[in-house]
Amino acid sequence: MNRIILYGVNRSDGTVVSRVGSEVAWPILDWDAMQPENNFSTRYDLEKVDVLSIGTEYRYIKWTKKIPVEVKNIHREFWGFKPLRAVVR
Repeated sequence: MNRIILYGVNRSDGTVVSRVGSEVAWPILDWDAMQPENNFSTRYDLEKVDVLSIGTEYRYIKWTKKIPVEVKNIHREFWGFKPLRAVVR
């Protein structure tokens, strides 16, 4: 079976999600990593969730191909795909 990655932007918070089959890579905010030492910078970890479990959040996702290659490669690594090469213009 051919696996295809779909990329989307959550319009409610701007995070990038990806979908392969019936699973979605959903970014989860790591609250513990937000420390005064790093100016409370945010860090997200991807977590696999069933597409049905995200409920009404699904309607806020805009599916698109216009995602930076660096972000796509983070999702590709998460799903076990080979990375894309950056396009030099």
